[in-house]
Amino acid sequence: MLAPSRLLRRASLALRGTPPTDEEFAALEAAGDDASQRAFVEHFVDTTLGQPAFYRTMFEQARDWFNIPLVPRTADAPEYGVQQQRSIQRCPAGTAKAGAWKYFRGEDTACSGVKADGTPVEELAVEPWWAPGTTVTLVGAAANTSATGTGSVNGTPVPLVCATAGPVGTCGCGPNAVRCHADFQQYAGWEDYLHYAEHGQRRLVSEEPARLFAHLAWHDRPVTDLILGTYSVAPTRLQAAYVMQGLEGGATGLLDDDSWWRPSRFLGEPVDPEHAPGDPLAWREYQIPARNPFLLAERDYRYDPRIQADPSRGIPAAGMLTSIGFLAGYPRERVRGARALETLACEVLSPPLGQKFNEYRRDPGTEGPCQHCHRRLDPAAIHFKRFAKQGSASEGHGAKYLMPGVGTTWHWPIQWRKGVYPYGGDPFSHWNRWYTADTLLTPITEAQEQVNPEAVFLDFLPPDQTLLGQVGDGTVGPLGFAKLIVAAGAFDRCVVRHLHAQVLGRDIDPAREAGYLDAQVARFIAQGRKVRPFVKSLTQSNLFQRGR
Repeated sequence: MLAPSRLLRRASLALRGTPPTDEEFAALEAAGDDASQRAFVEHFVDTTLGQPAFYRTMFEQARDWFNIPLVPRTADAPEYGVQQQRSIQRCPAGTAKAGAWKYFRGEDTACSGVKADGTPVEELAVEPWWAPGTTVTLVGAAANTSATGTGSVNGTPVPLVCATAGPVGTCGCGPNAVRCHADFQQYAGWEDYLHYAEHGQRRLVSEEPARLFAHLAWHDRPVTDLILGTYSVAPTRLQAAYVMQGLEGGATGLLDDDSWWRPSRFLGEPVDPEHAPGDPLAWREYQIPARNPFLLAERDYRYDPRIQADPSRGIPAAGMLTSIGFLAGYPRERVRGARALETLACEVLSPPLGQKFNEYRRDPGTEGPCQHCHRRLDPAAIHFKRFAKQGSASEGHGAKYLMPGVGTTWHWPIQWRKGVYPYGGDPFSHWNRWYTADTLLTPITEAQEQVNPEAVFLDFLPPDQTLLGQVGDGTVGPLGFAKLIVAAGAFDRCVVRHLHAQVLGRDIDPAREAGYLDAQVARFIAQGRKVRPFVKSLTQSNLFQRGR
């Protein structure tokens, strides 16, 4: 058995990532005999599990474990997308409207207070979503409250319905300026683009899955909520991204919903231990469908585009698997499927050695050497089809995130399937190349595609296919994938292996230590799949006490 001092050091490193302090070592020595010192260590474990340092350790472990990349830029920095809000900046000192907010681009004369025709610019006082309880002044097109506006397509003026078009052309920022993003920097976009900006949206979206894992650990929730739950965690600026996606899909009722930005509306929500309830910067719990209603609360939603003519209502919310960070960080369905298998089911996708395959023609899932992996990953990737980025962003506005076949907005004429302008670029070019009838990823017939081109977005596992030996129940989207890896036991085994590595410093070999892994998984499940009690049990194990 390890000496109490070494046991204390091991527990401290495992639970909070730092060695004990001199004061803690002194307190251990003062505890008395060996039995008293071991009791001191056990008390230390209990205390540390209830401290914010444990939350931070779980967050950092999950951040390294998930390793979700930042949303990639699509043009010159900082044009990376996600926000779907138009940047506004304050008029400089010395102008007639100094301190008022205007659109960053296209409003060169707004700060003067006079339009080009000599008439006064629009002006509107609002309580802004980014600073509740205060009042700011919008000027120019940003202050437009009309239901209609004017935009431009290839230099030709076109009429706009502002509620659905968003803050484009002469349409305004909307109630409480929710369709706009206040940028305090000299050049719009940098605040949210830079990875070291702790509260920048680009960093927030990539951290959300890891923060959700830490939240589950801290609040003693089942870890399966990470991929099966309808809720996640996010500060106000990140929740704005989900609201904007819902608005882009036509859920205009979100314009009048202040529950995501007014502190009095979220005072009671569970938060991380590093912030107070009601703090807009807190990683607080929220219901995903309340922010984007196209991420459904329904747990068994089924939709088959081969036989159903009405549009899909959406995809069920699935914790981190429907987070913007996961979906936008990985821009293709096969990458999402592969990373989800590797990260959450601990699958190893390795290339084959010394095997011969049939000739590749059109389907990597059944032809050529790539089928070695695609036979395993395409049944996962099929669940991640209904999310794709289109276009590039200008200070966060311009890029769109399409959910094809969903609701009333994300549909296109038949020309999209032919690559006819303006459907020649991504994501249409990708869909046209890889969503091919009668393939493992797109198990439909050519006749079904002719009747409904959107049938290529079929996103559930047909009953004649399996994933990790499991047959799907027809649930569409990432939730269907989540159900399969949980049913297969792969998710539980993977979580246990990662927690074991965090606490004991090594992974469990699933081949040589199958019995040991099964025993750990059984205890994990018996404890409600909760992190804190399982971590404590690991610190009480014989192997931990022996330093192995």
